Amino acid sequence: MLWIAVSLAVCSAIGLACGTHFQSLAVVSRSDGKLSLKQFGRVLRSPRWTLGLVLLGIGTVGNVLALSMAPVTVVQPIGVLGLVITTILHARHVKIRITATTWRAIALCIGGATFFVLTAVRYTDPAISITDHASDVVTYLLAGLVVFVCLGMLLVKDRHRGLFYLFAAGSLYGFVAVEVKVITVQMQTGGGAWWQNIEYGNVAGLLLAAVLGGWLVQSAYASGPPELVMAGLTVVDPMIGVFVGLSVLGEAGPDFGPLAGTILAVCGAVSITGVRLLSKYHPEVLAKLAAARTPGTGQFGIVPGPQRAAPRDPSED
Repeated sequence: MLWIAVSLAVCSAIGLACGTHFQSLAVVSRSDGKLSLKQFGRVLRSPRWTLGLVLLGIGTVGNVLALSMAPVTVVQPIGVLGLVITTILHARHVKIRITATTWRAIALCIGGATFFVLTAVRYTDPAISITDHASDVVTYLLAGLVVFVCLGMLLVKDRHRGLFYLFAAGSLYGFVAVEVKVITVQMQTGGGAWWQNIEYGNVAGLLLAAVLGGWLVQSAYASGPPELVMAGLTVVDPMIGVFVGLSVLGEAGPDFGPLAGTILAVCGAVSITGVRLLSKYHPEVLAKLAAARTPGTGQFGIVPGPQRAAPRDPSED
């Protein structure tokens, strides 16, 4: 059974990576670095985007099945293979060389995210019951996050918009996972039929977070390389889920203390550092900075011009 779960997890990582790759190609080919609703309408008619959606669905189903057969400590680390696969696929497609700095940034993302998940599994206990107050707090927090994200989409400057999309999408998907957990527990507890136990505010929050997060992911595809999108989601999504689980749902285990909190904070900082390095020194980003010598704004929120020199790649030292 364990080897079946491992095989499913590997297939899931491949499906998610390939789905991300194809959807990114579709979005980039039909946008100019900033996705609009009209452009997204054209994206939806793209066979590549549809193929990517199917592959993402297959990958998600494979991951759910793997988790049903094996512990999170086995399945979750395998999932980060998707970041490596996405990097290789994109590099081959656009014919760029993956630099040592890019690999180091990816290693920081993968290492930090993996140890974060393993530490969270070690020091937390899944919530077997969730109070009405806790489910309401989750809804209120998500509502606040949605307002913050909507304001950010209006106010954040172009050169910071790419990273904003990543972290906002990761935060929303983290709440999607939390809402799924809350709704699942509600269905399994209480009297009467399962649908009578569900708080529909949580259902509405789940749908809203999924839709808005999906839009931000598509916008991020238009703004930067797909491996950066996957890195951001891999890092932020579990952090938000664990934080809300510990602080709101009461999932802190009996052994959770300052040491566990410190480990989680360090792992989170390492992962975020990896995402930041990837956003600055990815070869595609560097190439766009170096080539941006005409008026206008390039992809990934880059403001070109002769006064803006490309960041130095430490791997060339």
